[in-house]
Amino acid sequence: MRPAGAWFRSWCVADLVGAIMNALLADAAFNAASQGRVFAGELPPAETASMPRAATMIQPAGGASIAAGSFVEHDTQRLDLFFYGETPNQANELARAGRDVLSRLRRVVVSGVLIHWVEPAGGYSAGRDRDGNWPVAYQSYQVFSALKEVS
Repeated sequence: MRPAGAWFRSWCVADLVGAIMNALLADAAFNAASQGRVFAGELPPAETASMPRAATMIQPAGGASIAAGSFVEHDTQRLDLFFYGETPNQANELARAGRDVLSRLRRVVVSGVLIHWVEPAGGYSAGRDRDGNWPVAYQSYQVFSALKEVS
């Protein structure tokens, strides 16, 4: 159970992956294209049984910190996004739709996380999922955000 009150926010570490997931789901066009299937960390077992179909998975992926050695309570985090589809074309379309949503996140609070910016960390790649052989497009993003939740 999550504690209530302002004191909680003073020490609560922001859930960046959850915020990115919620930003994608809040966009009507992306939500429709992904059929509401956006997941953090891995695809749930119930999803893998129904693949291939439209779905998005977000994973933290390390990356260099632009705040290293400073005392700011902000940092960068690389995220890898995997966009699945029934066909390679559907996976690619979902990747392009995801980039459209993420590139518009500029100094906005999503689910208590202050996101300053989201930038692609290169172009996207496409292929087949190595485990299920499903069509997938994937792209890495660098996100600059606050480390603690905000109101």
